[in-house]
Amino acid sequence: MDFLLPFLTVLFFIYFAYLILFGERNIFTLIKKEAYRNSLQQEVLSLQEENKKLLETIQYLKNDRFFIEKKAREDLGLIKEGEEVFIIVDEKNVQPAKKERWIDRVIQKYQAFHLR
Repeated sequence: MDFLLPFLTVLFFIYFAYLILFGERNIFTLIKKEAYRNSLQQEVLSLQEENKKLLETIQYLKNDRFFIEKKAREDLGLIKEGEEVFIIVDEKNVQPAKKERWIDRVIQKYQAFHLR
């Protein structure tokens, strides 16, 4: 009976060590999960910071008259009242107008006649 208590203690220690090292929730998986959690938290923080910067940019672009006018001029082709628009053509890059061939006119007439 004198050896039963030390034997049970060793057996309990071995079982506990097995659970810590090789069980379902072992120390290695807990360390990996903790590292993954930390990386996700860092990613969330960086995305929140990026989101904050984007919201500031949106507010700036909505309220900046110069930017709004620039976009209206460039994208929509709008002008202010009293302004004149000059289109500068680079003669080097201008392609001559394509001459219509006589066969193209015949084909158009045939298609117009045929569709009636």
